[in-house]
Amino acid sequence: LRRFAALAACLAVLLVGAMALPKFISSPVPEESETMIANGMVEVISKEELSEAVGFPGKSAQSLPFFPQSIYYTSYWGEMAQIDYANGGSTACFRQSLGEEDNSGDWSEYPAQKSLTVNGCAVTLKGEADSYTLAIWQDGTYSYSLSLSAGQPASVWESIVEGVA
Repeated sequence: LRRFAALAACLAVLLVGAMALPKFISSPVPEESETMIANGMVEVISKEELSEAVGFPGKSAQSLPFFPQSIYYTSYWGEMAQIDYANGGSTACFRQSLGEEDNSGDWSEYPAQKSLTVNGCAVTLKGEADSYTLAIWQDGTYSYSLSLSAGQPASVWESIVEGVA
C-alpha cells in the first residue's frame, strides 16, 4: 500500500507540473509594438529603379568575361548602387557611388597591382600575377569598383572597364 501511495503522489506531482509548466515558460506578448531597424539595403528589379533609389544615373558592366544569367540590383542606404551578375560559378559585383572613395568593400592585401588608363580614368587592378580580380576607378564625380570571381589579364580588364555605361 505504501508503494501505491508513493506512486500516486509522484503522478500527482507530475500532472500538476505538466499543467503549470507551460504557464511559466510562455512569455506574455508585449503590448508595445517592437521597432524594427532596416539595414538600408533595398533590392529593385531594374537599372532604372536602381538609379531612382540612389538618386543618380547608374551605370552597369556591359562587357563581362561571361554571359550573366542572373542580375540583381541593390541600393545601399540610397548612396551606393550595386549590380551583381551571375552565371553558374562565375560572378561579378559592380558598384557605383558619389565621391572619390574606394567603394569595393574589399580590403584584402593583393600580391599584384597594376595601373591602367581607360577612357581618361586611372584604373587600379588588384589580384595575382597577371590575373586580376578587382578594379577600382573614379571619373571625378563617381567611384566605381568591379570584382570578378575569376581573375582576368589586364587586356581583358581594359575592355571590361571601357564597356561600363
